[in-house]
Amino acid sequence: MPICPTCGAAVAGAPASCANCGQPPGPPPPAIGEVVADDTAAPGSSPWGSGRVHPDRAWPTPSRGWLTAGRVLLAPTALLVVLAALGSAVGGRGIGVDDDPAVRGTAHTFQMWLQLTLTAFGTYWKNTNTSSFGTSAAGIHVVPYAVTLSWLALLWLGQRLAARARAAAGAAEPTARAAGAQALRTGALSAAAALALGRLSTGSSHVDEASMKLSMQVSTGPAMVPLGVSAFLAAAVVVLAVDGQGALRIEAVRRRWLGGWLLAWQHASRVVGGLLALLAVVAVAMQVLVDRPFPQSTFRALTLNGGVYLFGIGSGARAGTGADSFALYDLGGHGAQWWPAVVPVLLAALALGWSAHRGRLTHLDRCRLAALYAAATAALVLGSSIWFSERSTIKGEVHESRIDLVGWSVASVLVAAAAWAVFGALLVPALLDAVRRTPVALSVPLPAQAAAGPEGAFGTVELVVEEARPAAGHADVLDSHAPYRRPDAG
Repeated sequence: MPICPTCGAAVAGAPASCANCGQPPGPPPPAIGEVVADDTAAPGSSPWGSGRVHPDRAWPTPSRGWLTAGRVLLAPTALLVVLAALGSAVGGRGIGVDDDPAVRGTAHTFQMWLQLTLTAFGTYWKNTNTSSFGTSAAGIHVVPYAVTLSWLALLWLGQRLAARARAAAGAAEPTARAAGAQALRTGALSAAAALALGRLSTGSSHVDEASMKLSMQVSTGPAMVPLGVSAFLAAAVVVLAVDGQGALRIEAVRRRWLGGWLLAWQHASRVVGGLLALLAVVAVAMQVLVDRPFPQSTFRALTLNGGVYLFGIGSGARAGTGADSFALYDLGGHGAQWWPAVVPVLLAALALGWSAHRGRLTHLDRCRLAALYAAATAALVLGSSIWFSERSTIKGEVHESRIDLVGWSVASVLVAAAAWAVFGALLVPALLDAVRRTPVALSVPLPAQAAAGPEGAFGTVELVVEEARPAAGHADVLDSHAPYRRPDAG
């Protein structure tokens, strides 16, 4: 039986007006099971009995960008907690925490291990003692590359999976503004997670020495402000490197110099990534075969730092302080067993030269490649340093000290990095060009001189992408360096 849309009364038959309210019956009501949105009702009319429904109240929910940031940060954050839990359960002698089996797995040991893993962000590990005699604050600054690179790799992988899911859904590549906004979101969540872990790892204890009439308050924990800032920057840079590829590719077409730097960065990052993998294997071998793979046995667990230390010595940089200072050309009493340290340095330089040669990089691009490789290797070597600083105030007197436990000579590290970069990025490819008779241009031809093609006159760089490239011929299939070449290099 039809229902009057105005008053809701049942209308028998098909009258011209409702017997109850006198209004026209209007259009026929929806069929059973048919539901329409309440967006066509006249003002003041009642929807009851007309088959219309009111939409549910829409409660605010997190945006897709924040959810994506949370998902990609889940694995890197869990890594820090899992490493701290494993270290707390297993223990380790000489790493700054108790190795007594009676205290393994306790909250105190877990906090100390969590403090150690949080140094992956480059923050200080602080220890403050306060007593009636005064205040003493000591800090240790070390970057455990094994933890740092694992955190960055997990974040990069999560961001790549999110980008692939977005591409599979048919969404367009993020613009520069969208990539920057997502980097800010991920950086903010990363900083919040790191600060929460830092707060969890901070601990304090009270020590009483009755014989010395000494009451002392001891507190340990990471430096919170540097921790939050470095966690924010690390996450933001990774997100920009992944989501900002499309915007960089467009900008590289407009600015030829940017295209050259991006192309050089592709070659440098690939070689440095392979170098780190090699140094990881070397570091593990050092951990097993050598009693003291790193100058301070306190950080023997940070094996990858030992491989970078070996790389620095092999490059010719000077390490150590005072009488213990030595370099590969001035070993002193350290013995000739250090000479094999030059092998990974030489292999990396040869790989860099081969990549520049096969990629058909111009001489100007090779200069950019040398600059990027020198900066990356110098930063790795200098980042393997361990700094110990102390500031104490006793009876009004302030005493400060800062010691580099590794003792890298900054000047020697920079000179050695520059020398090997010139050798690998300039001399080796030039020799290969001469032997194989494949000369390259000094720089990319100007747009007026460039050959016209589908890329246009400004097609100066082609970034490496994950998707499969169409095969133009048998030679391209066999050439693994094809994605690393300029389109105008031939």
